[in-house]
Amino acid sequence: MKKRIALLLALALALGLAACGGSPEATSSQAAPEGLEHMDITLAWWDGESILAGDEILDFVEDRFNVTFEVMNMTWDDYTQKEQLWANTGSLPDIFAADFRNTASFAAWAREGVIRALPEDLSAYPNLERYMQGAAADSCMVDGKYYCIFRQTYGEQAETVKDRVIAYRWDLAQEAGITKEPETWDEFRAMILAIEAADPDGKKVGGMTAPGADYLVGPMFCYSMPSAVVGGATFKWVEQNGSYIPAYFAGETLGADALPTWNLLRDMYTEGTIDKDIALSTLEQSKNQFLSGQSAALCITYTQLITLKDSWAELNGSRMEDDIRILGLMPSVDGNPYYWAWDYAWSESMFSADVDEAKMERIMMIYDYLLSGEGVMKCKYGNEGITYEIVDGKLQFVDGKAPLTVYKSVDVFGNLVAWQPPLPNGWTAPNANPDWYNKMIDDYVEQARKVQLPATEPACITEFLATGSEFSLNLKDDTLLIMTGDEPVEQMWNEIIEDYKAEGLEAVIAQVNAAVK
Repeated sequence: MKKRIALLLALALALGLAACGGSPEATSSQAAPEGLEHMDITLAWWDGESILAGDEILDFVEDRFNVTFEVMNMTWDDYTQKEQLWANTGSLPDIFAADFRNTASFAAWAREGVIRALPEDLSAYPNLERYMQGAAADSCMVDGKYYCIFRQTYGEQAETVKDRVIAYRWDLAQEAGITKEPETWDEFRAMILAIEAADPDGKKVGGMTAPGADYLVGPMFCYSMPSAVVGGATFKWVEQNGSYIPAYFAGETLGADALPTWNLLRDMYTEGTIDKDIALSTLEQSKNQFLSGQSAALCITYTQLITLKDSWAELNGSRMEDDIRILGLMPSVDGNPYYWAWDYAWSESMFSADVDEAKMERIMMIYDYLLSGEGVMKCKYGNEGITYEIVDGKLQFVDGKAPLTVYKSVDVFGNLVAWQPPLPNGWTAPNANPDWYNKMIDDYVEQARKVQLPATEPACITEFLATGSEFSLNLKDDTLLIMTGDEPVEQMWNEIIEDYKAEGLEAVIAQVNAAVK
């Protein structure tokens, strides 16, 4: 472990230092709670300082529950570090949006009294109680209690493919003489190299970028170890020679299946088809590089990619739909395509252990309301007639503009409990993305629906978590070390495996196998 930390520090210096249980019941008005004493509630949300700067929906929620929200700001680029710092210094906000429940930190925080549990009896909050019967609820438990509220994202496994798309500049590829869209990693690499050599716009165009090296884990791991795309404490397990082992270490010898992926990553980084500065990249930097033609490809989420559409024509003098393509699911070493089968529910709400019973009751009231029919319509879509209208059972945005262009705070209150809360009365929600993009993404999801995912054993995850072990996998750091390293790939991987052994890998495997057999 000391060697890994030293390597990471050296690298930093060298580089320059998602289904809930039913729809809302109705939109009939729910009476505001009576006689509530005023409370201040601290809240951390991505870019929350600018989002909760003040509007009618924020005022409505604060007045209804007699609270004032005080924002502790974080961004998409620093939220993990900030939340870890807050946890370590006893300064967590009352409510914080997090991405920790699939890591060892979650159980540790629960057991060490860093975060508090939900009330054991949720019957006073019927919408929330029903929501917590969803498929992702088990991942919110530590020692039989709920310590967070999952944020529902998708309705089926295949949709999780949208969490990573690799977009590439097809316009630059055509200018570089490429006539066929890539269908393998080798063809993709050849296309990027051709774009870099031609440099059609004279911008010294570089290789594939991303908001960070961890973004590459999903699509790249599927080359030779598709079941290993989940790290932290909820990593997947596969059968190997009569025993179960973490998929990350699958192979005839421990970890052998990973080598083709590590070699592919190293080769792409060395040749420049992966941007050399990816370790230091941020969300905005990576988007701007791709938008301006300084990167030939971009690995990002589907929702982050489409935010470029408003600036595309102005900057490039052309239409985004003409200039980009999304890389299809690439064949793996066995010839079959795979995708990253992640959790349906990305991220969660957690609550500081300093939240007392009275404040927790108020927070649960707010969460229950946000899951009600009225709460969904008001706090995600704004005001009827101003930001939305219902036509033939379908919700439509007024003038085609998303509600957050009028009320910024719906970005928080419409997504705080769930990314995709169902609408009441069987209404259907619009998709604010342009038709050409919807079709592109629908085709992408359809590719995933046709994929046969490798078999894994979910019981192993349950049994591992039951051990209370703090053992976890750090896919981001491992990827960064091997991809950017200058020692032989196999040597570096073997050293990392030895580190995991020192951290208890073999004991963990023995414990889990004893429990499931």
